[in-house]
Amino acid sequence: MTKEEVKKLCKRMKIMFDEEHPDHITASKMNSLSPPFMEYILTDKTVYADGKRYLDIKELTIRIYSDTEVSEAEETVQEVLEAEDLRWKRSCEYIEELLLWAIIYKLEV
Repeated sequence: MTKEEVKKLCKRMKIMFDEEHPDHITASKMNSLSPPFMEYILTDKTVYADGKRYLDIKELTIRIYSDTEVSEAEETVQEVLEAEDLRWKRSCEYIEELLLWAIIYKLEV
């Protein structure tokens, strides 16, 4: 997927994110937003074997910030990912400084 395709995919999730800087939310914005909101990062992962480049994979990490460990917004996220036939790994962590949960989806696109 290209950056634009990922942006369109994330828009369909109907969770607020900064379209100009989707990979982070500034501290000032984070304090003024009410959860849930999200950020995402698209990174290139290259697979090497025997000193040769075999495969280029893009990894998408979606972080949903929520005031609960399981967010109602997750249902929409999972529906969008399933509609695209994407598989993900979900994890979560509590961020003490923000007093918010970060629900993390990692997937290859």
